[in-house]
Amino acid sequence: SMHERAQAFAQADAAFELCCKKYRSQPDVWVAWMTSQMARGAHADGKSTLQRAVDALPRGAHADILSKFAQLEFRHGEAERGRTVFDSILANYPKRVDVWSVYMDMELKHGEAEPIGRVFERATSLRLSSKKMKFFFTRYLTYARERGSPELVAHVKEKARAFVESAGAGADE
Repeated sequence: SMHERAQAFAQADAAFELCCKKYRSQPDVWVAWMTSQMARGAHADGKSTLQRAVDALPRGAHADILSKFAQLEFRHGEAERGRTVFDSILANYPKRVDVWSVYMDMELKHGEAEPIGRVFERATSLRLSSKKMKFFFTRYLTYARERGSPELVAHVKEKARAFVESAGAGADE
């Protein structure tokens, strides 16, 4: 961080390189380096660092590191690239509620209505446990009440009602 504050980016990268060699299995080191690169606009370097991190880290840490990279894309890069990364994560890990939640947060901060609605619709169309689905419907309803229209609130309530009925019908069988 000293090198970054002094804008000595070559020295900062050298220090990060050394740390990533020594602490190869620590996701936080890789995330710090990607954050540094993305914050200064070196998106191609950040993407190559992501690839190195995925190669070095165990498979269980891939979703988390990819999620961090997608967040960095939203903050320092292009939101569309962040969406693409989140979509690829969720294609491989559709039941990761934490990733869905972060994706929703990033879309809400970005503020475009259409992508926000698509994410909420996708999340509430999943077949997950009632506890997880309650989380999604609660967030969607809160969003609809704060920024949406009365029609959207009615749509969310109807969709939640349909989910409850289908879950109840599945339990009867």
